[in-house]
Amino acid sequence: MPLQAGGRAAVAALLLAVCAAAATDRRRLGATQQPAVQAVPGKIIVKLKDDYLQVMSEDRDGLRYSRPAGLDNAAVYHITDGMSIDAKLAEMNKLEAVEFAEPDYRVSVNWVPNDALLNLQWHHSVIGSQAAWQSSTGKGDVKVCHLDSGVLLDHPDLKGHVIGGWNLVPEIQSFDQPTPARGSAQYKNYNDTFGHGTHTAGIIAATGNNGLGGAGVAMDIKILVCKFIWDDGMGSVSDALECLRLCKEAGATISSNSWGGVANSRLIEEALKQVQEAGMLFVVASGNQGDDLDARPKFPASSRMENMIVVGSTGQADVISSFSNRGRNTVHLTAPGEQIVSTLMNGWYGPMDGTSMSTPMVAAAAALLQSAAAKVGVRLSHVETKRLLLTSVDVSTSPDTAAATITGGRLNVGTAMRALAILLKERGLPALPGTSADDAVAVQLKQRMLASSWGQLLLATTATRQPAAAGAGGAAGTAAAAVVKPGTATAAPAGKAGKAVKPGKAVKPVTAVTAPAGGAGALKAKDLTVGPLDGLPTASPAVAEAPLPAPADEAAAPAPAPTEAAAEAAVQAAVMPRQHRRLRMASQA
Repeated sequence: MPLQAGGRAAVAALLLAVCAAAATDRRRLGATQQPAVQAVPGKIIVKLKDDYLQVMSEDRDGLRYSRPAGLDNAAVYHITDGMSIDAKLAEMNKLEAVEFAEPDYRVSVNWVPNDALLNLQWHHSVIGSQAAWQSSTGKGDVKVCHLDSGVLLDHPDLKGHVIGGWNLVPEIQSFDQPTPARGSAQYKNYNDTFGHGTHTAGIIAATGNNGLGGAGVAMDIKILVCKFIWDDGMGSVSDALECLRLCKEAGATISSNSWGGVANSRLIEEALKQVQEAGMLFVVASGNQGDDLDARPKFPASSRMENMIVVGSTGQADVISSFSNRGRNTVHLTAPGEQIVSTLMNGWYGPMDGTSMSTPMVAAAAALLQSAAAKVGVRLSHVETKRLLLTSVDVSTSPDTAAATITGGRLNVGTAMRALAILLKERGLPALPGTSADDAVAVQLKQRMLASSWGQLLLATTATRQPAAAGAGGAAGTAAAAVVKPGTATAAPAGKAGKAVKPGKAVKPVTAVTAPAGGAGALKAKDLTVGPLDGLPTASPAVAEAPLPAPADEAAAPAPAPTEAAAEAAVQAAVMPRQHRRLRMASQA
């Protein structure tokens, strides 16, 4: 059936959230401004209904077929009759064959100037990279797809990490030039000529322990590269969607997306559904306009899909960056995004700022978890990976920062790796390298599940166990269990259940209850099992904390000596009333 003319219009635009400036970069950019939304001249994207797919590649009614748009049933068309984009979209609205049509919007780069050269990758100590590396550095078959401006393939810290890729940028970067043909030399040339992609790739996968530069968070991971950002820092929706399709078909389980949106788009929504169905975790920058995405949505960050993690930026003071977008119901967590030292063009190294830097950290953290699990024969789904990362954040002590995201916290991949170890233990699987079930731990449950809002649930335990000498009583042990809302807790004596916390009720700080000398010590960490949440861990161990003094009323009348089983029962009793509630992901909010 011939294609007549028409379709329902909708607008899609992406604003690249790269926001970075290297001290060694010779560009001198002025103050960043939000650019006007621009469409690729003379192009539209059309999605046809299933019954009309046979005519998708035909030229009809002032449209010339260009190529598939990276989404089922969708293609890019050139306008050949001189009509404006708006007029052509209005005309397409009338067609029975067309499901919807959108402009092919350009993406734009926002750089945040930064002239201070750092010689230390401070983010590793903050997010717990070193602890996570004891279990995995990314070796294995996990693939991360990197959608950006390409990668400088001969950079000494990136050689050997790229296992394949594609280039959608024409050799002569002009709107009248076609996208490189599949299989052509240009299509296979995904070498970076802009610089942004090289920096973000280094955050993911720069080689470690080689005496050069720095190290990526997942220093041994393999990456796929899809180059769709031009040398002017811009790209297009259609190319971004094609990148996602290619990544999906290549078997990537994680994609790193340092670009964001300025308008809703059915094309983006449908593309995200397809990669979700394929099991890909879509990690995306929140953007750098300092906006509240709950009030001013930007896509794809505001899409709220189950497979998405939306990332904001924090600085060395661990408060949210002034430029970072935020959103209590939209942005999931933060990661370091200021003065992040990574790989630059010409083999150099230098710092950049932005949520573009935060995003690959989270993608790399996800890769570490998946590669560690793969060592013991477990394939983590995108949902499991996401929940491990979100339940292991370091909750901010800054009210403004805590209120800026769903979790209220900043990435901690070291804690996430310990949470994975607990998950594997509960499944009866081998322990991860570099973890010990006997370590004393402080455990936090950070699901926002109180009442109808996403509050926080915290279990704090201090485990100290000293063996008793022959014929004598053992040293005192301590145990404390608590269920809390953000920043507060209620204590439970060892062997007794903790008080249930009513939503919104303030309770006293976490305390420790001392068992008498000669009595049983606190629970052993290896026996700590708080149970799954929808089949996933709800506990995320961190570094052990020193016992806090018992409150006066409890110190005056110490609890009777508990058994180990009683001490553990206290923890279980405090947690069980809430631990099986479904975790309401941001996509369901």
